[in-house]
Amino acid sequence: MPPRPSAVLRSIATSLRPIATTTPQPLVRLAPSKTTAYQHVRAASSSSSSSSSKFGIRAPPPPTNPLTLRDAQIPYETVQLVDPSSNALLAPQPLKSILSTYSTSTHNLVLVNVDREYPIVKLLEKEVERKKEKVQEDKARVKRLVGMEEKEVQVSWQSAQGDLTHKLSLAKGLLGKGDRVQVVFANRKRGEAVSENRKEEIVKGFDETLGEIGKKWKDDERTKGLWVLYYNPLESVRNEVAKKVVETDAAKKKEKEEKKEARRKKEEERRAKAEARAAAAAAPSS
Repeated sequence: MPPRPSAVLRSIATSLRPIATTTPQPLVRLAPSKTTAYQHVRAASSSSSSSSSKFGIRAPPPPTNPLTLRDAQIPYETVQLVDPSSNALLAPQPLKSILSTYSTSTHNLVLVNVDREYPIVKLLEKEVERKKEKVQEDKARVKRLVGMEEKEVQVSWQSAQGDLTHKLSLAKGLLGKGDRVQVVFANRKRGEAVSENRKEEIVKGFDETLGEIGKKWKDDERTKGLWVLYYNPLESVRNEVAKKVVETDAAKKKEKEEKKEARRKKEEERRAKAEARAAAAAAPSS
């Protein structure tokens, strides 16, 4: 059945309706960005840094102290050399001209001052510097060995004479080793009372003996039943202790070197025998 005329007309009218147009909106002018060039650079740097760490690239190391640089590491073209014989400054000269005058196997050129118009350099002999370092190490070792320690000896007022003699010997022995000594006199718990005269007699005996090798560095301290003596060893005692320590240390080092030399000789003998056997084996038989 053909469509009715009215339906056809409505369909045509609908298809011919004007297309809706969008009303143009006014342009909105954007405000200028407040980001500075520094921020852009920083952002780029941050991005680069993050990407670098992302891809496993290490950040550059911190700047090196110039005084730690040596030989060809020195970054200055013209320098002043300290004259090795007179210790006076020579005229400015190219760094390259100095580097060509020595071998780095025996010497080092070091920076000693970079605050002048021309940086100052000094030529050091490695063997001499090693000896200086060894001397300093030996001094430091001896100083540690003879270092003064604080020791305490406790004495009871009620002690028998034999115990007092033992404690006095102990305190004197500590002073003789170069240590600082505190002698602390105190009452024994639930001990019998000791008269002031007896206490002074005991302290006097300690003072007479300890005074032979020591000297008080602080006044006696007296509080109720306590009496404390403060003794340092005499300087002569300290010097004697240091001398003995040095001698003992030198003897140990000598023994160590002798054992090392004996091992070296034994190794040489073993090698010589091995070479002799190899030569005998290689010789043609008659």
